[in-house]
Amino acid sequence: MKTMRALAIGILSAGMLLGALAGEALAGEGVLIGPDRLAPQDKAALVTAIDAAKAQSPSAFQLLAELRRDLPALDANKRGRLVAITPILKGMGKEALMPMLNELAVDAKGRGDLTETAWLAWRVGLLEAVGMLRDSRSTPVLGAIVEGPESELPIVRAAASAYGKLGTDAVAQKLVALAKVKSPKQKGILAGMGDCRRRPVADALASMLTARPDADTATVLARSLGDVGSSWAWKTPVIAASGEESAVRAIAAKALIESYLRYEGETRETIAKSILLVDHASTPSLIATAKASAGTADQAALDALAQRFNNNPIHR
Repeated sequence: MKTMRALAIGILSAGMLLGALAGEALAGEGVLIGPDRLAPQDKAALVTAIDAAKAQSPSAFQLLAELRRDLPALDANKRGRLVAITPILKGMGKEALMPMLNELAVDAKGRGDLTETAWLAWRVGLLEAVGMLRDSRSTPVLGAIVEGPESELPIVRAAASAYGKLGTDAVAQKLVALAKVKSPKQKGILAGMGDCRRRPVADALASMLTARPDADTATVLARSLGDVGSSWAWKTPVIAASGEESAVRAIAAKALIESYLRYEGETRETIAKSILLVDHASTPSLIATAKASAGTADQAALDALAQRFNNNPIHR
């Protein structure tokens, strides 16, 4: 009797262990985070939404799986450093959202034998394509990725950009807070947060640029200010809906022009290109103000900038 009881207990224990191991396997991992990095309520909502999408649109999951299988061939025949995954994913439409979120954060095939460039292209492409959808259901996943341990520059930049495109007050505040933390992630956050076209982001980027950082950091900040104040981007209704266009573009233009003479070479040229991209009406007067207190050589540089602004192709 004791032997039978011991055997039963052993079988039960083994079953519990196998069940636990199976549960861990079923929990899965995305290509960037696991579902346990999400708040419990967000995890439950996401898994429920993914299950519903699998039932309603199984073909979207199949298409994504097929693209993942084709990655080695696409990578082998790529032109440039990375295969262009983003346009393919974008072409799958809105039904690809849940398959992509599943791949990013819930249940994905690991890297396997993918090359470094294929693996990078896959993760960056997923982030960029999710960001383009601007769907609020992606908020918990993108937020967790931005705050997570990943520090590889292209990944952090793509995550910050995708997250920023959601454009909410909470998103802007989180990006500003992360941008102020000195860490391996900081440059990637700064590089991507310009796609969050909100005043707090413009204020933070402008403040950091006018504080006269090193040239490399200034280059990153200048590009992001060009993004946040982009006259082209502000023509998009979903972006213009915030009502902050005038303030954001004015902040970007002022910081860029104030910083123009403080740098040389590539950094100055990046600042100039961002000034042209922002294309704010205050630019001529800001240049004139800067010129009033500049030396002869700097006045000539400002005259050249003013001429470039007057001939800006964006005006045409």
